Amino acid sequence: MLLSKHRIKELVKLSRKKYRLCQGQVVVEGVNTIEQLISNGIMPLALYYSKASEVVQRCSSIPAFEITDNDLGRICRSETPPPLAALYAIPPSRTEDYHRAFYLDRISDPGNLGTIFRIASAFGFDAVILSDHCCDPYSPKVIRASLGSVFWIPSFEGGARWLAEQDAQLVVLTMKADKSIKNMALHSGKRIIAVIGSEAHGVNHEITQLPSQQIRIDMQTGMESLNAAVVAGIVAYQISTLLDSGI
Repeated sequence: MLLSKHRIKELVKLSRKKYRLCQGQVVVEGVNTIEQLISNGIMPLALYYSKASEVVQRCSSIPAFEITDNDLGRICRSETPPPLAALYAIPPSRTEDYHRAFYLDRISDPGNLGTIFRIASAFGFDAVILSDHCCDPYSPKVIRASLGSVFWIPSFEGGARWLAEQDAQLVVLTMKADKSIKNMALHSGKRIIAVIGSEAHGVNHEITQLPSQQIRIDMQTGMESLNAAVVAGIVAYQISTLLDSGI
């Protein structure tokens, strides 16, 4: 099937957040990410390819369009365009129940945000709550870093007031904490929210004043802080180890 120049221009506009939100659609790029989404039962609205692939053949019921590498590069905005892209509907904001969640305070780096979604999926976290000034979870860079997990890990926006209203254990990661992550204590029957702040500003003062268990990750001297996604990975592993063992 052929794709009109007008339609290509419309797809290019989806690289802008405002237009994505208006249309409720986003272009996902790369074979690995699209295959991961399909394996999780999340099907595209359309496929765009420059080279035939097994994905296109398997998804015979999905409209598929062969386009040039140049047009794929425009749609995906990549320096090296992938051979495959797909159009997806952006999931609605979901406030369903959760058991283990990340609360992300002002995470503005798309790579970090996407990686934290991927960590959430890997360690059984079932929600990601975003504060003001977090980057868009459906930007192409976040989707790519998350390997598509932004589509199946529920996410929504919430401020410090929302956090204060939760009947959950708050674990706040801060280098200023007296308590080491090695000594973290959790109640297995109660919901838990791990709060991760930005590398530049840490966790908002309003949040650190809430009743919480504040913990630090022990490091060798000479290093000021860790990457936010690295912190999320360490705390997710520790939480899953404690809760899954029933401690």
